[in-house]
Amino acid sequence: MKHNLFEKFLNDPIFSLKVGERTFMPTWIPTLVFILVLIQLFRLGFWQLDRAQEKRDIIANLEFKSKQEAIDLTQALDSNNPDQTVVVMLGTPLNDWFFIIDNKKQDNRLGYEVMGLFKPENYDKALLVSRGWLARKDFYQKVPEVPEFTESLLQGSLYYPKGANPVVAANAQWEQFDNKLLIGGFDMQTLEEKALQIGYHIAPFVVRQKAETNSPFVRDWPVVASPPAKHTAYAVQWFAMALALIIIFIVVNLKRSNLNSKKEETSDE
Repeated sequence: MKHNLFEKFLNDPIFSLKVGERTFMPTWIPTLVFILVLIQLFRLGFWQLDRAQEKRDIIANLEFKSKQEAIDLTQALDSNNPDQTVVVMLGTPLNDWFFIIDNKKQDNRLGYEVMGLFKPENYDKALLVSRGWLARKDFYQKVPEVPEFTESLLQGSLYYPKGANPVVAANAQWEQFDNKLLIGGFDMQTLEEKALQIGYHIAPFVVRQKAETNSPFVRDWPVVASPPAKHTAYAVQWFAMALALIIIFIVVNLKRSNLNSKKEETSDE
């Protein structure tokens, strides 16, 4: 009896709806699977739309901050949201160590991001300063030639990395070349730990130096990793998959009615 009820649940349609010469007759289990997958596709689509709006808000905020006058570091850190604030400070550049981030690209060219240390006045920690990008000269070059860090008046924007990079942290392999420490990718926690090993307690943010016309460094900082249009495109893909799923579900569950089948059999005879 239970077996018959289960078969009935599997095979009997939830309802039937006449559509031209066919009848739409979905059954229970495929319908439940269809609903669950459809909900997930729509959820992913709307999540990507939310991400696109979040990126637009970030870009608008950064554009607003970039037009503001540079302020003192301590004043910026006292604000509610110091990220991307343009700051200016006096201090001492430290040339005893440089952190080199390998495999960084600019305009499809491979190179390095060079980071130095800076000790500002009236602040108890050293700062990690991204001095900019240098191109790789050739395949055999391991580390770039780094110009001396001489700026005692430093201007740039604060950058707070969004979360840790577990891949870099788990596979962090430092190579030392004189006073240069090379690593394959950026992870703030890994850099903080290495700085502590060499005697510096650094702040949990990076100062991205202001672009200068005659500087050997390229300082073209990305606003966001993925632009809003990319997230919108992903959302369109998820919604297109949802539409395709709906069409497939409808087509698969459209059955010929028994009456039409009998008429066809009679005409064949």
